[in-house]
Amino acid sequence: MRRLFFISLILFCSALSAAEKILVYAGPGVGPQSLTNTVLTIRELVSDKYEVITISPKTLLGNSWQEDTALLVIPGGADLPYVAQLHGLGTENIRNYVANGGKFLGICAGAYFSADAIEFAKGDPVLEVSGTRELKFFPGLVEGPTFSGFDHRDPQNVAGTRAANIYWQLDIPFSKNTQFTVYYNGGGHFVDADKYKNITVLASYDRQAAIVEAIVGEGLAILSGPHFEQQPQLLDPYVPQLKNIKLQLEATNAQRLELAKYLLQRLGVELSS
Repeated sequence: MRRLFFISLILFCSALSAAEKILVYAGPGVGPQSLTNTVLTIRELVSDKYEVITISPKTLLGNSWQEDTALLVIPGGADLPYVAQLHGLGTENIRNYVANGGKFLGICAGAYFSADAIEFAKGDPVLEVSGTRELKFFPGLVEGPTFSGFDHRDPQNVAGTRAANIYWQLDIPFSKNTQFTVYYNGGGHFVDADKYKNITVLASYDRQAAIVEAIVGEGLAILSGPHFEQQPQLLDPYVPQLKNIKLQLEATNAQRLELAKYLLQRLGVELSS
């Protein structure tokens, strides 16, 4: 009887500790700034029940990560290296994880990577990146850059950065068309997002969908073109292009944090008290 009690206690504790990891992809192609801001923002906002861990492609090519993962995040950078590293088995594992009830967050390049197809700088002989993708969480085209200037060949290039205004499209928890000012650097928009039954547009630029939510089997994915994770204090004020952006984002940072919190809540993540 005593032995049965301890076995039951172990099983109960195991159930409590399940799904307590938040995995942030840090493989080739991920931008250092986006990775830093993603990890810091998530750690700042979520409950201490979660362990926020950066992972390599090798992790996603295996299966052991899926059972205790509450959220998988693929941050910004350049999506072609993601394709090269995760083609086939990696994307299959990610899709199976989400379809079986997992949660996924893709930001900027992570959102491109999660589309059915992308068109980046179409027609530009140097910068164009177009083609189909495997995850297909967004079942249509992600087109970008929404604002010109981004050069995916140079991670240090800030010519395409700006403080972008996006507008909330639901009635909860913010009023419809509530404005948020967030960092933008090369992200795309979701073409004809409102025509897909499994897609909810959460926020838009003036007319184009900026952040969407996708129902994938039993799971959920949120995909964002802009970098809502960017912390303004980490922008370099000595870079002329970033100085004014930093000031704009600092003035509205409280609202950005509320947006980030709610997006995490929609993904089932428990916030810090």
